[in-house]
Amino acid sequence: FATHRSKVYGAAKRYYAEIMMPFRQNIKNNLAKIKDLPIRYIGTSHGPMYDDPQFMIDAYKKWIDDKCKNEVVVPYASMHGTTKVMAEYLVDSLISKGVTAKPFNIPTGDIGEFAMALVDAATIVFGSSTVLSGSHPGIIFAAYLANSLRPKARYFSVIGSYGWGGKMTDQIVGMIPLIKGELVSPVVIKGYPKEGDFTSLDHLADEIFTRHKANEFVLS
Repeated sequence: FATHRSKVYGAAKRYYAEIMMPFRQNIKNNLAKIKDLPIRYIGTSHGPMYDDPQFMIDAYKKWIDDKCKNEVVVPYASMHGTTKVMAEYLVDSLISKGVTAKPFNIPTGDIGEFAMALVDAATIVFGSSTVLSGSHPGIIFAAYLANSLRPKARYFSVIGSYGWGGKMTDQIVGMIPLIKGELVSPVVIKGYPKEGDFTSLDHLADEIFTRHKANEFVLS
């Protein structure tokens, strides 16, 4: 039974993440309308029937709640490995402070899993190498998708590297106006990270941890 519930929950959360997340307020309004109804089954217009309606209603209540979890999602794309090193270092630094951190290599990963991670996360950190003067196409896609899904994240940042310059951070920030969050100390460096650059990533992790703690975001 537990395995069955886990499969049902995962499939339903993926559908919510990929399709319904931008409509959180509509879902809140409709859940209020049905709260006193004696529901026996949920029959979706395209999908399975649920014979345990309260289980699914409770799941949706958690997903649409404005309170975030103590989680950071790190979508990244790296051409020569530098941004990958930065993303992995930041993830390790966050985890060492008690923050759940979920990296996603966008060009090779499951974009649906990325969408699911956005449901609860308090912070999104976009990691990108610089292509010509802008972001990696994979992160342009990730930023576009995140903006379209309108997650409830409170904070976001940008990490990555460049060779001769560019406006990667400005481009990414300009692509996510619907994410009503605060920009936290981007770390964009020239070339491969040096000792001081790793220190800057630790400072970013510290800032994220401090903000999560101040908001009392719950652990996963």
